[in-house]
Amino acid sequence: MNRLAARLASLIAQFEPEPPTPYVLRRDVDVSGVSGTGVVAEGCIFSVAAGSRGVTRWRGTRGSTVAWDHAADVEPIHGHGGATRVVLLPVPAMLAALASVAELGQQRGGDEWARGWNEALRTVHGLVERALAPHLPDGPERRSETKEDL
Repeated sequence: MNRLAARLASLIAQFEPEPPTPYVLRRDVDVSGVSGTGVVAEGCIFSVAAGSRGVTRWRGTRGSTVAWDHAADVEPIHGHGGATRVVLLPVPAMLAALASVAELGQQRGGDEWARGWNEALRTVHGLVERALAPHLPDGPERRSETKEDL
């Protein structure tokens, strides 16, 4: 496992057995005539380790925050028979994809394809590193990655 993949694995491990799941409430029809359509609220369903509780923050000038003992209650209460949907953001899938990208390895050989792949890989790893450096163990990187780090 390369250095970036190890740092990402350490970050992800903080959320074992699963990360919290952010969501938005997307309203297709404004049944009440109050909040409009589109994304009307943001929220988070906490992990099983945190008791699967949830919180919703309504957008707009009449914003409020609601804590849920049972996160699954959001849609039955505010869904208005399908007019509003809970849209989960796929955090576990995004983390898995990011970890997979971080684990991609260099290609051996000196041909043009291998050189192009390795340069693209260094660029992608650098972008991930810069975007997440404040959140990864060991703090922000102060040097560029070498071939040995990939």
